[in-house]
Amino acid sequence: MTPDNAASAAELAAGPAAIAPSPSPTPRWFADPWCWVIVALAAFLLLYQLGQRPFWQDEAETACLAKNVLKYGLPRVTDGVNIISQEQGREYGKDLIWSWSPWMQIYVSALGMKLGGQNTFAGRLPFALAGVICVLLTYRLVRVHFADVQWARLAALFLALSVPFLLFGRQNRYYTLGAILTILSLEAFIPRRASSWANVLAGVSMGLMFHANYLLLFSFGPAIVVAKCLVERQLPRLRDLLIMGVCAMVIIVPGFMMYGIGKQGGMLDFTKIPANIGNYFADFVQFMLPLPVAVYLVWRWRRFFLAFMLKHAPEDRAERMMLLMGLTMLGSVLILALIPQRFLRYLVHLYPLLAVMLAWLCLKIWRNHKPCGALLGGLLLFTNWMHIIPMEVLGIVNRPWQTDPQMLAYPNIPIRLLLAELVHGYPDVNGHIIDFFKKNAHKNDTILITYGDLPLQFYTDFKILGGLRADDPDAVNNPEWLLKRSVSRTDRDGFLVQSDDVILNVLNLERDYDRIDLGVPDDMFGNRADPYYHQFVPQEEPYQTLVVYRRKDLRDRQ
Repeated sequence: MTPDNAASAAELAAGPAAIAPSPSPTPRWFADPWCWVIVALAAFLLLYQLGQRPFWQDEAETACLAKNVLKYGLPRVTDGVNIISQEQGREYGKDLIWSWSPWMQIYVSALGMKLGGQNTFAGRLPFALAGVICVLLTYRLVRVHFADVQWARLAALFLALSVPFLLFGRQNRYYTLGAILTILSLEAFIPRRASSWANVLAGVSMGLMFHANYLLLFSFGPAIVVAKCLVERQLPRLRDLLIMGVCAMVIIVPGFMMYGIGKQGGMLDFTKIPANIGNYFADFVQFMLPLPVAVYLVWRWRRFFLAFMLKHAPEDRAERMMLLMGLTMLGSVLILALIPQRFLRYLVHLYPLLAVMLAWLCLKIWRNHKPCGALLGGLLLFTNWMHIIPMEVLGIVNRPWQTDPQMLAYPNIPIRLLLAELVHGYPDVNGHIIDFFKKNAHKNDTILITYGDLPLQFYTDFKILGGLRADDPDAVNNPEWLLKRSVSRTDRDGFLVQSDDVILNVLNLERDYDRIDLGVPDDMFGNRADPYYHQFVPQEEPYQTLVVYRRKDLRDRQ
């Protein structure tokens, strides 16, 4: 019997209440040179050319609010010229203070701009650095608590080479902040008797998670508590729950007064739950855990599932942790399915857990059969074939952009695509729009745009109308410039947003405006991180081009 098996047997003989302690923390876990090589690789992939592409719409929302924080000290939705809104004015009240989503990402972005200037690189820098820290913390988690240096290195490498995680980590948004807090909260859930400091850390982490994005807390917190109960076959100690709960609530309660959580409650639509579950399943297996691996893990843990999760948990302590992580991810997805909006970005904080699981599985196979372990590791690290090909064979997902061979929804080598974008650049649609108006519009001009209004607000000083904001009477008063994007957008009730409606049905373009074809692709979003939408290399023809309309009386203006 191996030492590991002997320890597991003794643990089971003692009963569920006597959970084996974790290995003694490795005092010099940070002395491993391979750890720092992997961290350096992650730093390169997250920081290189970080400011190359301008903010897209959602990033620009954070950036504009961060600019206003530097100006007013609070996230006001106006700088005195323009209004920041993508929800037709639901995001603020009479005080014009942002209350639609938590403020953590806004103040973190503002800190970056305070230190580095009001530019793209500075706004994204804190979040990219947080991504680097995620890789380091993932290594530490495995090395300290499971004393397996190979597993720690491979887990960190999986996260450092995860292209979806890197795409989200290079955004001016909360994603990597949520991932850090998720890793820190795991200290209280590793199979052992949690110490008081671990419970405090978990409580503080979950409290801060609320201020990153409360959907992360509402999905992750209940899921991991229930998963721990199921895996360990007992309820957590009341003392542990009290410590975590008190620490979390001290941080969370002020948020209920600061944020308009109730505003989004009216958007709940339970009829969308079945479709959300199906779509989250498709996203999860295509960009996170491949379907063949998921099927294997379910089969491996079949006794646990068939016994209604009441017994037959894995004997090995590390494998129990993997089961706990798997159940946590499953529970998080099921909770998120209750929310009408479904985005892969709500799962980014789970990528470190996924990296630990995949590394554990590859090493488990490697130590039994090296060729199979090497093949599985190579496929998972450097290709997305196991993610995409089974879905294509089963015909589960059928979306138009799935046929583009230069995107992640197609069988590819993801890291090659990312490096192509970083090295060669990308002719970003928002960059073209910003450059055109900087060169051609005058200081007091007004621009009506149907989408992409927030990047224009951040990078220019013009009066910007349109986008997804509330109705504006100025929109119908013959603005100097119009930009109708190729995709028309509707509000939550299914009606055309005002900017699209005005350009299509109110203004007389043929009579009052000159058409200017910019001759460049009208990408739908620009630098959006979601793998279904992110484009790494320039589009090839045929494509719809950007078209700008200039009021005819401005023809001869210098």
